[in-house]
Amino acid sequence: MLGGGAVFLVLAVFACSNDTDDPDPAQTAEAAAAGSPSDPPAVEPVPPLAGDGTGASTGSGYPPAVLTPSGIPLAVLDRTAAGYLVRTPCGGTAEVSAGVPIESAQVVLDPGHGGRWDTGAVGPNGLVERDLNLTLSRAVLDELAERGISAATTRTGDYSILHSVRAAFADALGADALVSIHHNAPTWSPSSVPGSEVYVQSRTAEQVRADSARLGGLLYEEITAALAAFDDIAWSGLPDAGVLRVLRSEGDDAYGMIRRPSVVTALVEYGYLSNPSEARLFVTDEYIRVAAGATADAIDAYLHSDRPGAGFVQQPRTFNPRSASTPCDDPVLE
Repeated sequence: MLGGGAVFLVLAVFACSNDTDDPDPAQTAEAAAAGSPSDPPAVEPVPPLAGDGTGASTGSGYPPAVLTPSGIPLAVLDRTAAGYLVRTPCGGTAEVSAGVPIESAQVVLDPGHGGRWDTGAVGPNGLVERDLNLTLSRAVLDELAERGISAATTRTGDYSILHSVRAAFADALGADALVSIHHNAPTWSPSSVPGSEVYVQSRTAEQVRADSARLGGLLYEEITAALAAFDDIAWSGLPDAGVLRVLRSEGDDAYGMIRRPSVVTALVEYGYLSNPSEARLFVTDEYIRVAAGATADAIDAYLHSDRPGAGFVQQPRTFNPRSASTPCDDPVLE
């Protein structure tokens, strides 16, 4: 194992220290057959943000997002006499009386899964993906803060949140990059190298597609190199692991967290939580430290260099997620 001390899990949303786990749908039988996480359940579309969704930058007089008194980051729809009208995690609207304005963010992190209805994968050691994703995202936020890169998160606790709401939050902030953090299941063939996968955007503006691919390539390059330094891990992976476009039969992006955002987005599956050897690694502070550093290195390189990244897979993977409704419980906002 690599050496390293404990990771201090302090979530920074700008000046605020407040962090949580981010919801994302659990694996389905179809996902298991495809070796990829399932798409979010079908939900009613979330109404668009007021104006063009950029809040204060349009001269609307209110910030694009706010951290509520209970520590929930939300897109702002309008100013009210008492505070702000916000889009709730489950897609409704609510009024909050106060909060910390979030004017912008270079990067938005999206910890996959969250809430009692959407745990994500569960490792043989009992490690739950929603918790692992949140812990790692907090560590990445700390790394980015140390580099002077402004960052926000879609979720700061163990509660449900729709993919459409996550995407709208990143779009409202006008982020340069959105990175969705996940750990995969089920376990596939043995591999001599980490079976990390990064999913990138396919059906969007040409420049966004190119930027998404470069972001994905940098994430794949940095993360796989960092994880390969761990000794005695029996990795799992698929033959086409790498930087992938995953499409439905209709030709659009299969995953909601890739399909919905307008900003440049990549979804990372760091490894296989269902694999006992990897699950034992993922529960350690060493893993969190190393994976967070590699993720921040990739984001830093995306923002401040022209590096192209590596691991690109030319042939798209085909995957048709099932549609199903899943309950969504809004957290307390203040």
